[in-house]
Amino acid sequence: MATKKKVPVHRFEKKKAAEPKNAAGARTLPFEVDPKKLEESLNKLKDQVVKLAKKGRYTKVRFKFRGKQLLPDLPLAAVAAFEGVTFYWAGLLRLLVFNLAGRTVLEVELVNDSEKKIQKGKEALLSGELDAALAAFQEALDMDPDNAHAHLNIGVAQKLKGNREAATVSLEKAKSLDPKGPTGAEAERLLTGLKGTITKPAEAP
Repeated sequence: MATKKKVPVHRFEKKKAAEPKNAAGARTLPFEVDPKKLEESLNKLKDQVVKLAKKGRYTKVRFKFRGKQLLPDLPLAAVAAFEGVTFYWAGLLRLLVFNLAGRTVLEVELVNDSEKKIQKGKEALLSGELDAALAAFQEALDMDPDNAHAHLNIGVAQKLKGNREAATVSLEKAKSLDPKGPTGAEAERLLTGLKGTITKPAEAP
């Protein structure tokens, strides 16, 4: 989460701490802010965001301070294309940073749209379009491989298609990712139903 210009700029230095993910699957990057420099640091921020974005299917960038969002979510492409302080979001961010007292830490989150893909898949599922639903759920997993909700819905779709083994694998994964939450509980319920299903031989007429 380049070319240097002579304009004074704020400095964002990436902390060496781990880069945690929040409950929604966003990757959080803490950056220390020195309100004496900006462009050089924004370029560093851009380079870091682009580097990490290549490791995951992130689509947006979110700036936060003390848990509160500073700006609307920005398209990742807008941050990656940043050149100079004239870009509108950089100007807004600079004004916000100037109002902070001395060095402080901003949170920069990389966000993906996996939940939107899951919703799209659910709509396809309700329409009986199982293949389209599975494709949408897989897109969600491509964005966030540890999304328990996506694994759960893949399990549901595979169960409806009659693919018991594939359904079991996905439901077990959902359960392991959310062992104490509602998604894990629903996965456990569906797994119990799958295990209780016994295929009986057809009776002779």
